[in-house]
Amino acid sequence: MSWQEEKQQVLAACRRIVAAGLVAGASGNVSRRVEGPDGAPLVAITPSQVPYHRLTVDDILVIDFERHPVEGEGVPSSETVPHLAVYRARADVGAVIHTHSIYASALAVAGLEIPPLIDEQVVILGGTVPVAEYAMGGSQELAEKACAALGEGYAVLLRNHGVLGVGADLEEAASVCELVERLAQIHVLALGLGPVMPLPEHVVEVEKKIFRLIRGRLE
Repeated sequence: MSWQEEKQQVLAACRRIVAAGLVAGASGNVSRRVEGPDGAPLVAITPSQVPYHRLTVDDILVIDFERHPVEGEGVPSSETVPHLAVYRARADVGAVIHTHSIYASALAVAGLEIPPLIDEQVVILGGTVPVAEYAMGGSQELAEKACAALGEGYAVLLRNHGVLGVGADLEEAASVCELVERLAQIHVLALGLGPVMPLPEHVVEVEKKIFRLIRGRLE
């Protein structure tokens, strides 16, 4: 079985984040859920150490949730473990993108979360973009810490690393990563101007209800 359309979508997402300046070289990684012929959950994911300018649809790998190869001959991304952990923890997530965008990575190195700064942040991402505690890249420890910090949200900063953004599909996951970088730029600039003024708490609470309503999570 071939997943050409799904792999093409992964490649398109790679080109999008490159064009947006969120990654360079072979940094970062992209994946999406796919379904096996027997209905088993699989993942289409970028390979390790293949620069984006050389990446083709045939380089995209399909693996199972135990990291066993299903289609493709390369080595899956070194960050495969965190991707799979998110898919296991969040049935609503259909795509995961990890970027090394400059401003968001700077905040991750400084250990600074992004508080609720603008309305769309809360409605789209669920509120604050937290910082996951440091762990070695690609490790099970990083996967656990990233998932814990992510919670029900859609983005997390990985301490001394970068950004992990998720979505129902690759379109949403890429939009999330773009928004996080824009929020990071706003936050860094605001920090240089004086005290940062997050949204009022009562507004955040209302917008979190909108976020949950959009996601179908209202009790």
